[in-house]
Amino acid sequence: MSWDNTIISSYNNVRRFFNSNPNASFNIQVKVADLKMMDGAISQASGTFRPVRKLTTIEEDNFAIDKSDSFVEMLLRNLSFISIAAVVIGIITLLGAAIGLMNIMLVSVTERTKEIGLIKAIGGKKDSVRSQFLNEAIIISMIGAVIGIILGIALGNVVGLLLSTSFLIPWGWIIAGIIICSLTGLLAGLYPAIKASRLNPIEALRYE
Repeated sequence: MSWDNTIISSYNNVRRFFNSNPNASFNIQVKVADLKMMDGAISQASGTFRPVRKLTTIEEDNFAIDKSDSFVEMLLRNLSFISIAAVVIGIITLLGAAIGLMNIMLVSVTERTKEIGLIKAIGGKKDSVRSQFLNEAIIISMIGAVIGIILGIALGNVVGLLLSTSFLIPWGWIIAGIIICSLTGLLAGLYPAIKASRLNPIEALRYE
């Protein structure tokens, strides 16, 4: 729609200059910022129109209010499909990230074999070595979670601004993402940490 073909005027001016029939019907469209506000907007519109139509409290409405139920239902259904697809993609991504992180930690164990042998030679316990590698895996996973949260909020709100919606910070999803990434880092780093803690210090010190 081109704004060159659009005028903004009052209801009385439209009836006075553009319509000679005093009983003509008019369609007024109202848009809400959120689908959840639709019922409230309908009630407000009905409360506004009844005095305009000079209706008493016992009289029924002599005007009709239509809402795009089919469009809303289709949108909500598509949103549910998108949510399911996002969860599936997220699970696949987490599996790939967990495998990649585990490989990184295994390489780290191999590269730091002498360091592990030295730690155990001066009295370091298996639990200390295991905790060190588990903590590193969780920290790496949490760094990824923070980057993902920042990018997700930024991109999501940019799209929201383009669609004229309000700024949103999904605290529930943020907490869930942190917990899931922590568990992913813990599981991905478990095998490398156990492998590092079981290294023989003498053989580790001789490793080239």
